[in-house]
Amino acid sequence: MTRRILAGFAEQDLVCPHCGAVNRYRIDDEQGAVICTQCGTVIKEGIVDLGPEWRKPESSRAFVGTSGTELGDVERGTVKISDKLRALRLKHAAKPFTSASERLEIDVREFYDAIRDLLGVPRAVIDEAVALYKKAYEMGFRSPRREGYAAALYFAVKRHGIGAVTYRSLVEKAGLDKGAFMSAYMEFLRYMAQAGEKVPKVDPKVYIPKIVSALGLEGELGAQVQKIAAHLLSYIMRSPRIRNGRKPQVLAAVSVYFACFISGVEVTQKDVAKAAESTETPIRDLLGELGNLLYIELSV
Repeated sequence: MTRRILAGFAEQDLVCPHCGAVNRYRIDDEQGAVICTQCGTVIKEGIVDLGPEWRKPESSRAFVGTSGTELGDVERGTVKISDKLRALRLKHAAKPFTSASERLEIDVREFYDAIRDLLGVPRAVIDEAVALYKKAYEMGFRSPRREGYAAALYFAVKRHGIGAVTYRSLVEKAGLDKGAFMSAYMEFLRYMAQAGEKVPKVDPKVYIPKIVSALGLEGELGAQVQKIAAHLLSYIMRSPRIRNGRKPQVLAAVSVYFACFISGVEVTQKDVAKAAESTETPIRDLLGELGNLLYIELSV
């Protein structure tokens, strides 16, 4: 048994209800019970069995090599993603699966659980991504496993308007191939369209706080820039000729750039592009187009 299980008993004395012996007990790993060594009475039952893959080798057992990752380490997130995925697979290896669909769902969830904390994705979005991937898989979606899983998660993230998770952050934190991921996502979009799932359209406004924060603008100044940027973005979104065909990050980045100019904050196009996880070219093009349409009056 690991220390995780015994920790609950160390905080208080265990008294045998039959003979009254105090802290005279042993733990039966196979039965999952605490037994009095004085009279043999079962003091506690139903002790959680973590399974043989989570137990450290006992001195009575022959053992060669280093011990594996403890369950507590996995739950606390103190191991690498690759080790975490391996540990989760070992945990499920001894469990019987009733169908291929169940095995698929467990494999998908293992991938999501390994990166969920890094991305800050709510559990409800994870559940939706699992359901969407299973639907696409049943329709014939067969992109590379990790990139395919990530495509379903990115689709769900965009549908919920979580601007903090961009395709770049997802690729980097999940250790994906960028080209393979984009191919998988485009294919996933086609399957979702066939399934009648509404393709997510992200409101560019959700990217404004992220861009402002990435520029290091905080407090009252940061709040002012966000407010002005939101007003400018509303103006931009009312013009289909300007907004159509442009990424939401670019629209938000340009709004923040003008808002910084109005607020007297010096930023470069390169700074804004980096904060928006974009490139300078689309931002420069949109700035040039908007420069002929916006009239900005400054009071000094």
